[in-house]
Amino acid sequence: MTGSASRIGAADWNMTTSANRVITVARSLSEMGIHPEQMQTHAIGNTQTANHRLDEDSDRSVVLWVLPKVYFEPIIKPDLPRPVPPKPKVSRNFKIAMLLEVDGSISFAARAAIKRIVKGRAGAGIAFASALFSIWDTENNLKCTYVYAAVGLGFGLSLPKTGGRSGTLHGPWNSFTTEKPISCSQFGKSMRFTTIGIGDVSKNWILLETPKGVKDVYLSISTGTTIGGGASTYPAHLSAFIPLERPKPFGGP
Repeated sequence: MTGSASRIGAADWNMTTSANRVITVARSLSEMGIHPEQMQTHAIGNTQTANHRLDEDSDRSVVLWVLPKVYFEPIIKPDLPRPVPPKPKVSRNFKIAMLLEVDGSISFAARAAIKRIVKGRAGAGIAFASALFSIWDTENNLKCTYVYAAVGLGFGLSLPKTGGRSGTLHGPWNSFTTEKPISCSQFGKSMRFTTIGIGDVSKNWILLETPKGVKDVYLSISTGTTIGGGASTYPAHLSAFIPLERPKPFGGP
């Protein structure tokens, strides 16, 4: 038996989905009296769908090859039925909040990736940013935290006693929806971010990358109070937007 999945979604997600399908079929056959040693299960995800449509019905399936029952040396398999991995929870309704954002000389470890991109060619007018974002699945009450790092163009304005740095504190939650249901851990691996602000006045626009087959999300968001000020834009191809954890239960702010 071979379980497969369509091209929509990330490769690891589709591999888990195809494993769920084939294990579920094997468990049903076991309950009908088919002995575990008569069954071989495989999961191929979307590895054989390169030339197929994004959501081909036949790809979301389990294919069975049935051979005559003859004597053979049994293939030792783990006891069936095996536990079916939990189905990932998905949603179209999310909220996003910036937890902390810093520019200039402050950075998170993810800035190392940006340094490799620019290869030391940063000069006047170059702006750096690092931030933490949370994305909240409001249907399943799950949250995933992301680290963001980018290099772009902009200028900064320092206020007294800020040490020549600017940044933004924890901001409010901003609602948005996706074209199709996905997990709160499936955004990224890049994000376009444009911001202008000073004090508690700011305007911010982001473009969130989504899995293949789902339209990217573009929205304007509110952030927290800015320490210092300035304006900058960070293109997606010079950014990193990476989840730091698997989805965790979250009851709200």
